[in-house]
Amino acid sequence: MKKKILFVAALFAGSLAFAQGTTTSMKNKRGLEYLPQAGDWAIQFDAVPLINFGLNAVKFNTNTGATAQHLGYAGGFNNVIVGKMYTTATEAWRVKVGINYMSNSVETVALYGANNDQEYITTQTDKVTNIVLGFGKEWRRGHNRLQGFWGAEALLAIGSPTSNRSFEYNLDLNTAVNDAGETAPRTLGVTKASAFGIGARGFVGVDYFILPKIAIGAEFGWGIGFTTSSGEVSTETLNGTSVETTVTKAPKNSGLMIGIDQGGSTNFGGNASLNVTFHF
Repeated sequence: MKKKILFVAALFAGSLAFAQGTTTSMKNKRGLEYLPQAGDWAIQFDAVPLINFGLNAVKFNTNTGATAQHLGYAGGFNNVIVGKMYTTATEAWRVKVGINYMSNSVETVALYGANNDQEYITTQTDKVTNIVLGFGKEWRRGHNRLQGFWGAEALLAIGSPTSNRSFEYNLDLNTAVNDAGETAPRTLGVTKASAFGIGARGFVGVDYFILPKIAIGAEFGWGIGFTTSSGEVSTETLNGTSVETTVTKAPKNSGLMIGIDQGGSTNFGGNASLNVTFHF
């Protein structure tokens, strides 16, 4: 609901910017330029942490618990930075780079034996590495400090998600494999995986320059992309007095995705973002 309200408000503001004549230069009383000019560089990133900083300050003073929500600047892909190079006051090349890494381990201990002195420890480890790269062109027009923009970009996404298990125990091998909550063969999970995607995305948005060369804005995009993934699954099987490890290939998944409004759930689907941009 919040995203829809934001969309309507930003779309209305953007329509006002597009409807009026383009302002390419506007200075404050000290002679400082508000708007981007030819030759300027810019860095753009997610504005939600800054918003939450302000909300936390309000929380400190008023004891409220308000927080802003991530909308996913590259379609559910956080930690993305966008760089821009302005060729004119109304056109810019833009490069997008995002790197996300997550690692989480959960250890479960089961006790066996009359004195509960036999341990069977299972460690579940989940790791995800995602990289997104993008290159595109942006055009803009607007009136005074309100600027609307639109454009298109190509995207490349590379990922490596794994989810595997390891075991430690002081039981005898047969008990560990067959009786301690496991059956033979027991899975070690996805021990090797890779994902790859390419796509194209169109976007439209609005910036408001709150200070010279500093803008707060909203961007909405829709894209089409092709993704493919593959991996390996490892299992352990009891063979007499030893355990044999078997590696099999996981089913390969691939597909074409066209996104209109998916709430930021995919790199190539529909997505929205709040952002802050600094120009130099």
